[in-house]
Amino acid sequence: MSEITGPNEALPPGIQLDEPPWLPPPALDPPPPAAPSLRPVPFEDTEGFSGFWPRVGGMFQLVFSHPMELFDRVPATEGLGAPWRFLLLLSIPVFLIMALVFFFVGMGIMFATLDQVGKGDHKALAAVMPLIFGAIVLLMPLFSFLGMVIGGALNHFFLWMWGGLRPGVGAGQSIRAYGYASAFIQIGGLIPYLGILIQLAGLVVIGMGLARMHRTDTWRGICAVLTPIFLCCCCGLLAIISIPALIALGHH
Repeated sequence: MSEITGPNEALPPGIQLDEPPWLPPPALDPPPPAAPSLRPVPFEDTEGFSGFWPRVGGMFQLVFSHPMELFDRVPATEGLGAPWRFLLLLSIPVFLIMALVFFFVGMGIMFATLDQVGKGDHKALAAVMPLIFGAIVLLMPLFSFLGMVIGGALNHFFLWMWGGLRPGVGAGQSIRAYGYASAFIQIGGLIPYLGILIQLAGLVVIGMGLARMHRTDTWRGICAVLTPIFLCCCCGLLAIISIPALIALGHH
């Protein structure tokens, strides 16, 4: 008679199970490392910088050390208030220069009307000109905001025309980047003799930064920021050619 092993008895030697009674679980692949969180630009980084002026200094340090990183960190936050405040801060020298120019122009007009005291029209003009110049100076913050919005929107639009927009990066981020970058460009534009070259070079940098932010070709970004200038030059050239021709036709 063959022996039958009980449930608690060991198997006779030489008899093995097809599979071991316990298998370790298969090893799982480690999860991919999480992407590092992108910090906002220093002017908006209230955690990394304790005060207002350290944040302003951090902006200058970032732009002069890693300018393209500015465009990488702009999309970390939203809103147009912060870039507009930074643009206003760096626009103070421009506002002061324009105020002085308006003041001296107004004084020149007033002195020029001294020999025309008997004419009421000149008196009214001399009285109104300071008010006009003062209103222009007071409206400069509004003009700077409109310039930031219009300039950034045009760059975004022409980047779309050149086929360089990245899904997920809207016009608001392009406007924010333009506001921060144009603040530094206008400061450089005050340097005598080099201002126009700095402004042109700054536009090229903005184009490179927008291309980096939208993950597109660099030439598309540069073409996007230079297209408005090219169109303005073409319109000016057309006006220069057409106006004398129209005047000549009017005399015939």
